Formats: sequence, C-alpha cells, structure tokens
Amino acid sequence: MSVEAWWWWAWSPEADIGLFVGLELRGRKFDYWAGLVRAGEPYLYIEELDSTGLRDGLEIKPPEMWAGHTCDDPFRQWSLGNEAHGVLIDQPLDALRKPYGDLAPVTFDVEWYADGPAQAIAHGYQQAGEVDAEIELTDGVLSFEGLAHRVHVWGVPYVPGTFAMPAGDDLLWAPYRRHDGRGVQQVLTRDGWLARTVDTR
Repeated sequence: MSVEAWWWWAWSPEADIGLFVGLELRGRKFDYWAGLVRAGEPYLYIEELDSTGLRDGLEIKPPEMWAGHTCDDPFRQWSLGNEAHGVLIDQPLDALRKPYGDLAPVTFDVEWYADGPAQAIAHGYQQAGEVDAEIELTDGVLSFEGLAHRVHVWGVPYVPGTFAMPAGDDLLWAPYRRHDGRGVQQVLTRDGWLARTVDTR
C-alpha cells in the first residue's frame, strides 16, 4: 500500500513553547498526530490512528475532530489547522502506551513559511522555516512566532532515527505512538526537536 507522510515542527526562540503536526496517509486510511508543549504545563496530545474520514486534498474529518493542511505556495507556505479534543498528560512519556489524561478542547492555527530551499533526504525532503502560531485553549489563546522545520516523504513512513536523548527535569517531552506498535520520543531543545524511535510492544 502506498504511504505518504507530512510533518511540521515549531518552537519559540526561548524553546519554552513547541508544537508538532503529523499526517501519514495509507490509501484512504491515515494516522494524525498533533502536540503542544509549554514550560510548566502538561503535555497536550492529539492522535487519530488507523482512522478514516479523508476529504479533498489533505483535509481529514474523523469523528469528533477536523484538521486541514493546505499548501498555499509550493515550497514556501503552508496553513495548518485543527479543531479537536486533546488530552493533557502530566507524565508525557505515558503517551507511548496509554495516552490518558484530562480532555482539553483545542484549536491550532499555524502559518508555516519557508526559510530556505528544500533539502533531499531518503525518500523525500526536509525544509527549515518559521511559524506564526495561535493555539486556542480553554483558558485563552497562546500565540508565538518562532523557528520551524518540516519533512515530506513518500513510499515509506517517516520514522526518526535514533539519537541520544538529553537529560534533565526541565525538558519538554512530546512523545507519540504509532499504529504499528512503535513509539517516538521527542524532546524540545534550544536547537529544536530531537527524536528517537522506541519499541512499545
């Protein structure tokens, strides 16, 4: 079955706020992930695994949520949005097995702008950029401008390589789980996101 995946990451200059969005298509089924990390706050996590509800383009509408991914200008600008219920997770690494937490309505509104040409990677390309993001939460709107990165691959899923993870109590973790039983540990650093794949089976 054909596979195609798009990923976006963003973070504030101080690396005290970060977000990610991922969409992987497998025919008419898809996996979708989004997350928000903030210093001193629980991890907000959204996932739809092995789901249906693909509309035109890269718009998805599974039950109880919506997300859109629009290329406004090829290799220069994307608009990303969602309206969903995420979960607030006090211990982020719990998301790798049982992403249980307090339900939290959330809306992402993210404008992604390229900051340089795309660079070839295995099965696709990556590109640096900048974002202007607004995240609507129950206690107000969180806005930030910052640095960003995106990846587009086809033929295979996008799965990060294995990197040594930094240590420390103040790190902002944003892990996610895949439908195939693997998990991805992500952490936000001053230099952006680091990630490694782990087996959660």
